[in-house]
Parts: sequence; structure tokens; C-alpha cells
Amino acid sequence: MQIKTLRLQTSHLLPLYYFYKDLLELPVDKTSKHSITIIAGQSQLIFNEVNKTKNPFYHFAFNIPNNKFKEALQWMQSKVELLWLDDYKSYVADFVNWHAKSFYFKDPAGNILEMIARFDLNDQADISFSSRHIRNISETGIVLPINTFDENINALMKRFPISYFNKQPPLPHFRAIGNDDGLFVIVPENRVWFSTKNEMSKIFPVKISFIEKQQLYELEM
Repeated sequence: MQIKTLRLQTSHLLPLYYFYKDLLELPVDKTSKHSITIIAGQSQLIFNEVNKTKNPFYHFAFNIPNNKFKEALQWMQSKVELLWLDDYKSYVADFVNWHAKSFYFKDPAGNILEMIARFDLNDQADISFSSRHIRNISETGIVLPINTFDENINALMKRFPISYFNKQPPLPHFRAIGNDDGLFVIVPENRVWFSTKNEMSKIFPVKISFIEKQQLYELEM
């Protein structure tokens, strides 16, 4: 799966503009008064401004070259406060079954970001790490009502030619759909997001364009 476009909502458009442009050093286009488009490698991350009382936030991840993880960690530590992971007693999550490592941080809107190196991808780089090594949006979180969690996931998998991630067996309150290139990380509402102490997952509008089996699909929730 390849996530091409991720459209999210925000109540903090201007701080996000400067965060992704000046701190993450990614190309950012203020496409309109109420929208910005961020180029994250082969993906586009789009934020649309909404009423400030809603304060929407999301989780998403970027793939980086698997031999640049330590450099990426140091690069980000010089820019933001990373999230301490109690489960690992470290800033680094070592996902042994996924054969991947990642670290987490937040943007000014409270979005939970992740940079992840997947060692089963044939992706290495020779030059020092920079924003140019952000390959794509590799994960996006999807939050569903808990009382229709299984029903909604089954409907999703019938609608699109997608299947569970082969490195992650389905759990009652956690599902991963896709592959190392792109994943939907699906959780029920009011589950604590991994990497945070008490940030509960909430349902906010999201629109995803993705490629699977050489076909472009759109998912809006």
C-alpha cells in the first residue's frame, strides 16, 4: 500500500505551517487561506483549518531509510522534545516482530508523529540525514467507534482490496492493515495512543488517497 495523500483537520494552521516548513524543513505550500500542503517524500500531507473549539489531532508516521535511524533520532532531538516510551524505557521503540525501530514527537497541534525505519525495506542512504530522507507517509491512524469496531473494519476490508499486516496479528483493540510501505493503524475510540501517557484516541474527519494493487482509492471517514 502507498499512502499518497493524507487530509486532516486542524485548529492551528499557522503554527503547523512554520513547524513543517522551518523545523522539519519540508516543502510547504499555503494553498489557500485555510489550507496547507506539505510534501513528505512521495506523499502529501494536507491540513485544512476548522473551528478552533474542535482541536482535532491524529497519529501518522514517516518512513525513513533503515541505515539512518540513529542520525534521524539525533536530528530530531536537536529540534523537538521526543516522547519517552515507558514500555521500552527509552525514546526508541524496538518493534522486534515488525523488524523496525521508531521514535515519536508532537507537532504544535498535538498530532502524534513517528519516524520509523523498517529493516525489511531495501532503503538505505549514503549522505547525512535530512528532511530529504523522509520517504513517505507510512502509517495513518484511524479511530472507530468501539461498539462497531469489528463491523467497520470488516466493511473496510470488503470495500477495498486490503488485508491485515502480516507482521501483526489482529488484536481486540488494535489492527494494522497494509504492508511496510503503508499501513492503516486502526484503534477504537478512547484508547490511549501508544507513545503517550494519556492521550485518548478520538474520531476526527480524515481523507486518505492510497494505491493498492496499482489502483488509486480514496477513503473518507
